[in-house]
Amino acid sequence: MKPWRVTAVGLPDGDPVEGGVDRHGRWTDVPPPEAEPLPGRFVLAGLVDAHCHLSIADDGAGPRPLPLPQAQRNLRTALQAGITLVRDMGSPGPVTLRMPAADEGAGLLAAGRFLAPPGGYFPALYEPVTADDLVQAARAQIAAGARWVKLIADFPAIEQGVTRPDLAVPTYPIEDVRRLVEAVHAEGARVAAHTTTAWAADLVAAGVDSIEHGDALTGDALRALAARGGAWTPTLCAVLAPAPADDPGRGRRLAQRRERLAHLLDEAVRHRVAVLAGTDAVGNLPREVRLLTELGLPPRSALAAASSDARRYLLIDDTTGDFAPGRPANLVTYDDDPRDDPEVLRRPAATFAAGRRLR
Repeated sequence: MKPWRVTAVGLPDGDPVEGGVDRHGRWTDVPPPEAEPLPGRFVLAGLVDAHCHLSIADDGAGPRPLPLPQAQRNLRTALQAGITLVRDMGSPGPVTLRMPAADEGAGLLAAGRFLAPPGGYFPALYEPVTADDLVQAARAQIAAGARWVKLIADFPAIEQGVTRPDLAVPTYPIEDVRRLVEAVHAEGARVAAHTTTAWAADLVAAGVDSIEHGDALTGDALRALAARGGAWTPTLCAVLAPAPADDPGRGRRLAQRRERLAHLLDEAVRHRVAVLAGTDAVGNLPREVRLLTELGLPPRSALAAASSDARRYLLIDDTTGDFAPGRPANLVTYDDDPRDDPEVLRRPAATFAAGRRLR
């Protein structure tokens, strides 16, 4: 492979990066003399989508499962965009646990199946898990390779016609959630909890590691989450999705939710909660980063939520740093600074994943 020289502004902090990629696709601090300049004036050690669903589509008619080949295409599309680490937060069955992430070149953290009881999630996307089987189901996912398990901790009673997330009800008793957390932690894995109600505070107290959506969090819950080194993925693309025409009240609720989320993001920064950028099944990272900035995060912090901060939290055992000599290159470059405009993230100049140049 052709060697490349990288001389660019490092993101998200703005420190200079000097180095390159050798003939074997590995990062080096001293590129070979024959190395050519890699296009791009700004460099990032890969983007991170901390909450996506590779095997689910949502085109407005409700979420539906996708077959394995389509999920793999979605992963390749992410790679082309410079997303080199993906946390898939649930799939219909074990689809994502079967994906050969190493062959695709992406770091894939897959949670496997959704953990939800009868009537506790979208029927097309899951097989119900009773409270008695909750720990066993989680252990099975971990044995299949999951480093995270995805708990649907509250959900609207859609079988009764309730669809509003703010009217969701708890899916499992808190004692069962505690048992789940203890069992998962004993296996060396972590728990992510879907929640859209004030139940979030109880989930934090029960020990879950990351709160997904979480637009009804409180300052006290964020403080407790921070004390444990936990994270929050607000998935703004999803929770602030435009109101449908047949729900005139949603516009008002969205405005209130937006105001509340801006306050919560300020609280999260103050308490040093790890804020992660995640697109869910409906969004994209440039929009998620833009929404984070619109709700008050500084541009550097919003970009870090989609890159270095998310990588540091998700790859907790990896202490080698973003540009470590000898490691397969994971990077994306840009001609312009995405801190000035997140739309720049749609236009990478060059991308490397697992040592392979993709763009």
